[in-house]
Amino acid sequence: MIVNNTQVIDQSEAINLIPQKPGLIGALGLFRDETVATDAVTFDVRDNSFSVLTDHLRNVDRKNVVGAPAFDMHTLAIPHYPAIGTIGREKLAGVRAFGKEAEAIVAAAVADELARQVENHDVTLESIKARTLLTGIVQTTNFGTINMATEFGVSRQTVALDAATADSDVIAKLRGATRIAKAGLKTGGQVSGYILFASVELYEGILSNATVKDAFKYFGADQNVLRNELGSVGAGYSMFRLGNIDVVLYDDTFQGVDGQAITMIPAGEGVLVPRANLGRVFFGPSSTLSGLGKFGQKRFATSFRDPKDRYVEVESEQSTLAVMEQFAAGVKIDRKSV
Repeated sequence: MIVNNTQVIDQSEAINLIPQKPGLIGALGLFRDETVATDAVTFDVRDNSFSVLTDHLRNVDRKNVVGAPAFDMHTLAIPHYPAIGTIGREKLAGVRAFGKEAEAIVAAAVADELARQVENHDVTLESIKARTLLTGIVQTTNFGTINMATEFGVSRQTVALDAATADSDVIAKLRGATRIAKAGLKTGGQVSGYILFASVELYEGILSNATVKDAFKYFGADQNVLRNELGSVGAGYSMFRLGNIDVVLYDDTFQGVDGQAITMIPAGEGVLVPRANLGRVFFGPSSTLSGLGKFGQKRFATSFRDPKDRYVEVESEQSTLAVMEQFAAGVKIDRKSV
């Protein structure tokens, strides 16, 4: 690619060719992706709970009447997350080109800058999904605060575990939490097990509980079905399985641009969710004039070369909104005793 001195080059195709590296929550498939052509999205949330049909004689007038599911309409702005990097002559002066023309060196530097910005976008997307799933609150600087409980008029129930008490049946309480989660799921779909994202204190407390230790005689400490499924993503996490519940040690923190750490799960707590479709991630259009009326995609990018040939600016952006329509399907797990 030869950069033209006098125009902005659309790098969107190039940046979307760079493979996305999802984090743990992104790899679990709990959110489905949708692209929209506007800076705000209007969507409906339906109660797709199904009922069992009653039998009737064949070829008679009486049939089972299947009513339309109830639904609510919601409109939310899609937050915008841009990034920019500048490539100046001082960054390239010491590059060994091995006979390459200067333009080829600049083009390679632009590609490297795009790859670096993609990593920032991947981390941002993972943090958006994590905050939506685990806290239900997404705070933005310019687009307000989105609270899933308030937006959808539901609440998240809490199950307290007294994991430090030897006779406390932690496994039974976790099974009870799965029943609460399943009752809160209104998609009508199948549940493929459950995942408990546990803080360090909760994870260690569950592992040290007497009933859990005894259960390992039957479940097996070497069962890592989820880790095998997730491959390299799952290899970075400690986890074990209790029945149909995968308990994952989730201590991920994200660093904001101000350098402050963003923690997803408070000490001694966790969140249990079903493995099912719990929400959506909306991707909006480009912020450029040419993006008006066009559908969004995960990332957009442009490069601009200074008319005086002093630097190249590389800009990228994503407009992303994650919503957890099935917020009531999450259950807060709280360790009472330390």
